[in-house]
Amino acid sequence: MNANVIIVGAGLAGAATAYHLRRLGVDDVVVLEQESSPGQHSSGRNAAIVRETVEDADVQTLASRGAEELRTSRLAEYRRTGGFLIDAGDDDVSAYFPLAQGRGRWMPADGVTDPAGLLHSYLTGTRVLTGTAVRHWRAEGADARVSTTRGEFRARTLVNAAGPWAGAVGQLSLKPLNRHLMLTPAVKSVMPDWPYVWDTAHGLYFRPEGGGLLLCPCDEEARTPGDYRIDHGQHERLAELLECRQPRLADVSIRKCWTGQRTFSEDRKFVIGHDPRWRCLFHVAGLGGHGVTTSFAVGEFAARQIASGEPAPDNPFDPARCLRPSLSCS
Repeated sequence: MNANVIIVGAGLAGAATAYHLRRLGVDDVVVLEQESSPGQHSSGRNAAIVRETVEDADVQTLASRGAEELRTSRLAEYRRTGGFLIDAGDDDVSAYFPLAQGRGRWMPADGVTDPAGLLHSYLTGTRVLTGTAVRHWRAEGADARVSTTRGEFRARTLVNAAGPWAGAVGQLSLKPLNRHLMLTPAVKSVMPDWPYVWDTAHGLYFRPEGGGLLLCPCDEEARTPGDYRIDHGQHERLAELLECRQPRLADVSIRKCWTGQRTFSEDRKFVIGHDPRWRCLFHVAGLGGHGVTTSFAVGEFAARQIASGEPAPDNPFDPARCLRPSLSCS
């Protein structure tokens, strides 16, 4: 089975790349997804927050471009709830989220989107083969030959957008880190239009969800790809954070908990570009916790390079900095 471009992974990174390739007129694009439906891993286990302000200047460019598009609601529903960054300014958070305390920066344009709807919009019109796991691949001439559970494929370009598995697929130094999200029962005094509140210095964020609160202790634990075991010790960590930083929320109970995996390079920058070892391989990986906000811009940046066959000049996300010593791709 032949294709022009094969994308491994139907999460936000791979889906957004497929979307922009279609907009650029690149035909015969196939997305391979190992699960029975797209978005079952990182792209479906996040907090749905669109936070434009980030710490890295290079990622900031992509976050601003991505947030600008998401706010139009052309691709998915967007709720402009606003956001608040603790310790980033002199505004009083209680003016926007009455149960919270602290001072920081109010960001009225931030909000919440629908990741499932966003993923659907990105993938509409692209051939997606679910239940198709990549076993291994190899360079064969100028092309990539990909062995999967559905048979063998050959493509001019293989796009590694495999999320937590991207390090193994592309022989890159990437690490999946687990993070817990916790949901409370309904809290009578919480209003659905309140903003998210993020305390980056102390590792805590929360926002209204389902009549209660969605909270995160911003933990990071290295795990193997797809290992979503819950560490119940994180409940205690969250309780300690709330008691210390947000005492008005210290008495909330937790009715549901789940984990997601955010994948990082060693320097925590994204990995987007042609692989210097194999011309047929292109990476869109290591988005960490910024996949929702940046996906539109990431896909655009990746698709332009794939369509042109040329690397972006002065690319701060060049994969060359993340190569593993081994050249085996199986």
